[in-house]
Formats: sequence, C-alpha cells, structure tokens
Amino acid sequence: IDDDFTGVLNLDYWAVTNNGAAPSDFARVANIPGGAINGDAGTDDDGDVRLFTTSNELVTANRRPVLYGRIGMNTAVASSKFEFGLVDAVGAGAVLVKATPTSTATDYAVIIRDTDHNTSVDLVTDGTTDAVGLVASSPGLPATWATQTWYSLMLSLDEVRGTRFYVDGIFQGIRRAGPDATVTLGAWLYVQNRDNVDNRTLRADYIKGYAERVPFTGDAFTT
Repeated sequence: IDDDFTGVLNLDYWAVTNNGAAPSDFARVANIPGGAINGDAGTDDDGDVRLFTTSNELVTANRRPVLYGRIGMNTAVASSKFEFGLVDAVGAGAVLVKATPTSTATDYAVIIRDTDHNTSVDLVTDGTTDAVGLVASSPGLPATWATQTWYSLMLSLDEVRGTRFYVDGIFQGIRRAGPDATVTLGAWLYVQNRDNVDNRTLRADYIKGYAERVPFTGDAFTT
C-alpha cells in the first residue's frame, strides 16, 4: 500500500461507502500541498464514511504487516469517532463499543478514538481465536487531540497475534490477542459522528504499508 493521494482517488483500489444523511465520501481535496483526502460523516447521529481496500485484502498477520497513516480532523474533534488500521471487512466501524469493547468486524486491529468513551487514542483488536480487547495508549499524546493537526499513526501485526501501535513515532502498547494469522486484511479508515448536528470530517495525508512476501507460518502459496 502506497498512496499519497496526490491525484483522483483510485476507486479500482479503494472502496468508499457511507451510512447516514448528507455524507461526503472520502475523496481528494483540491490544491492541498502534498495531497490529501477528506471524508465527511454528514449530519446523522452515528452517521459515518469509510475507506477500505475492498477486493484488495492483500495482507495476513503471518506476513508481519506494518501500516502507516498521517491523519487529522479539519473542522472539530468533539463528538466523533475514528478508526485506522487493518480489518477483514467493511462495515459500520470495526469496533461497536470502545468503552467495554465489542465488535462489528471479526478479525481486525485498529487505532481508535471515540468520544462516546473518552478522548484517548487507543488500540482495539479482535480475532477468530481471541476475544476483543483494548490497550490504552501509554504514554499517550502530550496534549489533547486537536483540530487541524496532523498525527502519524502506525501499527504492526505478527503471526502469534501480537499487535503493536505507535502515535507520532512513540510506542504506545501491545495487545497479544489480535487477528488470526491467515485471515486476509485490508487497510481501513473510518470517521463517525457522535451526535446528530455535527459534520465530523477526517483527512488522510497518506496511507502506506508493507509486509513480508513469504509468511512466517503456513504455505507461502496458499496462505
């Protein structure tokens, strides 16, 4: 994965979907230096917009994938939720509830902030083998997540279901109960309103990632 969003969003690679009233799907923002995409969740309470590599689930945890993104919120950060990571399917958020974690997706690892819970940027993972759970960021951000500020996020997976995450280059934690080793995963970006009056937006400057060509477990030709 290597997209700097300097041109029209490649819809042969990315799928954009939404749920709610008056959303604007993720699309390139004109005349942004370096390129960027923006998604607007519209006006519905829990309305959302989604970006996913549908039909291009090109990584598995047993290939030790690493995913980077530089994201920020242009208008406001209150009453919002975002997710960034690797998931097994598109839907209304991989995480259903962050506070006492429950899932919509089955196998995934996402860096998440959800004001229905708190203002912390944390990691939630789930897998076919393991139950859903959360690891809070530590040391976390030096200040509250801010409007019109870029943040660099990174997560990595491995064949024994370990998931590590970083914010602005600083290691924040690990959860050893992530996606199963051979489940195919795609890159995921998601923003959701947490009330019924605000248009919450999320921008991405780039999404990049890599993985080993040969898995550390299983048949390299089929898994």
